[in-house]
Amino acid sequence: MAACSLDLQFQYTVGWEGSTADMKVLSWALESGGFSVPEGKYYLVDSGYANTDKFLAPYRYHRYHLSEFLNRRCNRYSGPNELFNHRHAQLRNVIECAFGVPKMCFKWLRCTPYYSFRAQTRIALACCILHNFIRREEGSDILFNMSQDEMDGVGDVRDEGNINLANEDIVGGDQMRTMIIGQLWGGGGRNITEG
Repeated sequence: MAACSLDLQFQYTVGWEGSTADMKVLSWALESGGFSVPEGKYYLVDSGYANTDKFLAPYRYHRYHLSEFLNRRCNRYSGPNELFNHRHAQLRNVIECAFGVPKMCFKWLRCTPYYSFRAQTRIALACCILHNFIRREEGSDILFNMSQDEMDGVGDVRDEGNINLANEDIVGGDQMRTMIIGQLWGGGGRNITEG
């Protein structure tokens, strides 16, 4: 699991051996792994995570992927939840680039590793650190300036279910999404071409 900022820098990474639900890894990172979200801030997450005031997920059962908004005759959103999902997907696509650039720069991240899990996590962390350094020092690097069309897009998200969360966390996430929708929908951004 990794957390990235909108300037394509990794803020937090953690390795987890085996196949584990996204929410389980996130819960461990928050409770034991030293990961925290600054007050008044939030991260965008896919639908494999619960929606909370610190981790905003898209609305389920509404259009989400960018391709779904491009390949449609109708140029209006069916409602505010769809508008939220479109903006969420646009921002999340930027984050996908943060993962795509290191894969292009560091061949090791694209191949099957033959190292211990501990070595793999250290190598991946080193790649993230180098990525952040290059991003800060050489922000004009060609890989960082490639169009998003050339980078991997937002893939299909899995619904792995959610672990038990406090009701106030879920309510806080719903309130945050509702507030954002009010700003987006109330601002007249109802046509897809306006975004």
